[in-house]
Formats: sequence, C-alpha cells, structure tokens
Amino acid sequence: MKTTTTFIERTDSTWKPRCVYWSPSTGDLLVAMCNNDTKTGKVTRYNQSGQLTQTIQNDNTDLGLYNLPHYITENNNGDVVVSDSFYPSGAVVVTERGGRHRFSYTGHPSGSVLRPWGICSDALSHILVCDGKTKTVQMLDSDGQFLSHLLIRPSGIFSPRSLSYDVNTHRLWVGSEDNNTVVIYRYITRQDALTDEHTAPVLMGMPYSAQHQP
Repeated sequence: MKTTTTFIERTDSTWKPRCVYWSPSTGDLLVAMCNNDTKTGKVTRYNQSGQLTQTIQNDNTDLGLYNLPHYITENNNGDVVVSDSFYPSGAVVVTERGGRHRFSYTGHPSGSVLRPWGICSDALSHILVCDGKTKTVQMLDSDGQFLSHLLIRPSGIFSPRSLSYDVNTHRLWVGSEDNNTVVIYRYITRQDALTDEHTAPVLMGMPYSAQHQP
C-alpha cells in the first residue's frame, strides 16, 4: 500500500512552489516559488528535517532577483542556478550557496532575448540551459560566460525544454516539448571529468519516445 508523507506544508498561499532540487552535497531541498500578485520569486532552502533554513530573494541592492522561476539546480561549487523566465525575456540567475548574487545571464550576444527553461550543470561545472527563443541548448562556464551553442536544431529535438545530466554515465538527457521525445547525448568522457578539461563538444545522441520503457 502506497503512503504519502508531507515533508513541507505550505502555510502562505500567496507563494506557489514552481520547481524543486535535492542537493546531493548537503541533502537540502531547494524550492523556487513565485508570487503571482507581485510577479516576484524566491528560493527557499529546507534541511533534511523539513525546516526552513534560508530564503534567497533579493540582490545586494535589495532588488528582487526572480520573476517567474521555471527550473532550479545546483552547480558543483554550491552555486544555486535558476532559470527565470518572464515574457518577453528572462535570465539565468546564479547566487552563491550563502545567497549572494553572483551574476544573471541574459543571452548571447549581449542584448539578445533569452527565454530559459530546463537547466543543469555537468561534471566540469558548465551551466547548460534550454533557450525557448532560439530553440537551442546553450553552454556557459561557472562564471556566466557564454561558451557555445551545445545543441542547435538537434536530431529528434524540435524545442529543447528540459535537461538532466547523469554524473555517473556523463550523459545529457534532453526533453523536447513538441514531439514527446527524449534524446540522450554524450559530450564529456570519463577522462574529461577526471582531468577537468575537454575539447570542443562532439555530440552523440539517440532518441527515445516518451513512452519508451528501458
């Protein structure tokens, strides 16, 4: 018989949870929320007992960091990485583990419109983000500098929407919004991860239907 355990109970109805990430390094749960009335967002951190331990909401000048968080992840250095999309544009917002704002990436080249969706980081601390505007996956370094378009109109993916990086196999899972397809790519080898370097990405991919059973 299946049972459901309430880990966190929301008491403030003005804030709605949008996305979650479990940190393998700390065991904390990161929850990004939004307030539809004020069009603002925040990130809350809960420990393994479900206690609220941190709220990230404003930058160093007390301005709001987020509008409408879509996806959240954590980089290897503990940075909290959020894809924050609010029409007509958005940003990848990165804060230190302690909450200090590091940078906001708004697209490449400078002045471009970014509509960020799925986001993750890889073994080399690159930040990967799906851009709904260009329908590509962009690669940034850990300091927010654009490195490359990792995927441009990839086979089987018409509109990259979600991402997940497997640290054990070094495979990148990319979900397509348009055709219910997941494509698995590899661009980092085990040796790359061990030496913390790699050459230009060489992608190898295989599509799977959303109905595929392994």
